[in-house]
Amino acid sequence: MNQEYGDEVDGLVGGKRNGQSALEVEEDLSPLASAPYAPPPPPPRKSLLYYVATVQAFVIIYRYEVFLGAALAVSIAVAISSSYHHTHKKVNPFDAAHIRTDYTAVSSKYDLTLGSIDHWCLSGDDNSCRCEDPLEPMSKRSSQKWGAQHAENVKVAQAALLKIIAAEGDRAWNDYADYRYDELDDAWLDGPEDDWVYGEGARFETDDGGYDPWAEAWGKDTAPKEGEGEGGEDNQRERELEGEQTDGRERKLLDDEDDGYRLDVIFVGDSITEQRQGTQMGRPVDDYVGIKEVFGKTFTREKGGDFEGVAMGVAGDTTKNLLWRLINGEMPYGLTPRVWWVGIGINDLTMKGCSEEVVLLGILRVVEEIQNAHPDDTVVINSLLPVNRNADGLLEHLGKHHEDIALKKKEKNLLDSEMSKKRMHIDLWPSIVSLNEELAKFASKHKGVKFFNADSIFVDERQDGKYLKLDLMKDPVHPNLAGHKKWNNAIKKRLHEILKDE
Repeated sequence: MNQEYGDEVDGLVGGKRNGQSALEVEEDLSPLASAPYAPPPPPPRKSLLYYVATVQAFVIIYRYEVFLGAALAVSIAVAISSSYHHTHKKVNPFDAAHIRTDYTAVSSKYDLTLGSIDHWCLSGDDNSCRCEDPLEPMSKRSSQKWGAQHAENVKVAQAALLKIIAAEGDRAWNDYADYRYDELDDAWLDGPEDDWVYGEGARFETDDGGYDPWAEAWGKDTAPKEGEGEGGEDNQRERELEGEQTDGRERKLLDDEDDGYRLDVIFVGDSITEQRQGTQMGRPVDDYVGIKEVFGKTFTREKGGDFEGVAMGVAGDTTKNLLWRLINGEMPYGLTPRVWWVGIGINDLTMKGCSEEVVLLGILRVVEEIQNAHPDDTVVINSLLPVNRNADGLLEHLGKHHEDIALKKKEKNLLDSEMSKKRMHIDLWPSIVSLNEELAKFASKHKGVKFFNADSIFVDERQDGKYLKLDLMKDPVHPNLAGHKKWNNAIKKRLHEILKDE
């Protein structure tokens, strides 16, 4: 049967549902329309198993990303932890400063080498400091002040030597009459020989080329030729040795002859030694006048001292600088005191930042140079003096919680203005202790070498720790007058012990 378009209008427009008309369906739904609204029930709570499964699925799907993220997180955590412990780790500073190589077997300067140095700088590396080869001498001749003070020290050495020659008489002069030291010739017309004749009056590096002492003595423009006058030049030398004056500026060898003169000790070192000369880099310092006077009374017999001694220091010198000075005039041939007292090394630490091992090598090089030139003389190595780095003078705290307490106290560091900008602002006490231990060990193994520990003078051992005696210090590095007095008395006592058998 053919259907025409629109025959199924009832089905399209509403049609019947299950044989029902639209009106009948509407009547069936009318109760639902009038019923109150009820929200859907909540979903069931997800158990722990659900979350575990979710995570497991996530890891399975994104396993590579998860692995890489975890590795990154662990790396970051390790880096942070390492950085924290690096800055806060409890490392024993005395162990860190300990010198591992044993140098006690060194018997001459030729045994000293650089091959065993673990690190050159106090910071533990080789590039953050200004250290040079500690075995090679080095001058500071570019500094006029340094050169002038070195020249003064050479004059002191020559004056002491001339007193020795005068006390020993003709035999001694015969030993030195032909001696020449061209490097120290002061360019006087007589050549290097007059450097001995005029002693501390000799002028180094510059000269009055028009002055001829022999000519002035004879009233002529030039020195007398051989055979002229009363026996010529040879007799002139004889008269000089007999103590006859020829000119006001000519030094007489025998005028002050003292058969009992004997040079007991020479102090060589840096600014702490130069304090005893009353100067700093050759310039007089008011605060050092008393120190010079006390030194003179202690080490000049004419002033009531038990010993005869001289001091030769230059401010700011390191071991290399002292080595150069000794080789170049401050330890001339024939200058043979009974004791050489060496005080050097603190500038290597505080100004150059050299490691303990490098400083030790420098000090031993100086000692071996002296022993090589004067094998019969005794060398005393003075301990490095403590350096103040905090307002309380704390050096080392003892006790149960010493690390924490020491850290807190050392936060009270001196202001930068109170410390020379040339010096390092770090705790040097462990380094000083390490060096002094090694120097004492070296001295105990070598005949003719002694060690003098000045800690008993400058360090106060209290119940809670070790403190620097601030009342004995002019500044963080240099002793004041009271400090030098106590130090001199202790040195005098030690010299009595060393020289009692001689």
